[in-house]
Amino acid sequence: MRHEIKKIAKMVDELTTFFMEHHPKSLNIKINDLPDREVITVEAEALDYIEECINDLKQFLSYPREREMEEYYWELAGETDSSEELGLVGTMIDEATIGYDEEKVVIELIRNK
Repeated sequence: MRHEIKKIAKMVDELTTFFMEHHPKSLNIKINDLPDREVITVEAEALDYIEECINDLKQFLSYPREREMEEYYWELAGETDSSEELGLVGTMIDEATIGYDEEKVVIELIRNK
């Protein structure tokens, strides 16, 4: 159980770092612990370079979940200065939804238990 909590915390850390690099006016993160899954929702407003941000999110969060790999590499999330670490988050989730307009980005990440 503690391992799973730490994985979620590392994912939130990586998402926070990614969005803060785009200087949001506001950043809200919500974690829902449901019986069959964890849901992480991130809402960021007024980002710099929003198109670049969306392209990176689409690229890195589209990786399929790899449970075997996640057991070895989850501790590395948030430990380097590479934006590609968001790809590690992609391998730790089952589904990602990205919604955006000119002012706001909302992502929802689902991690099945």
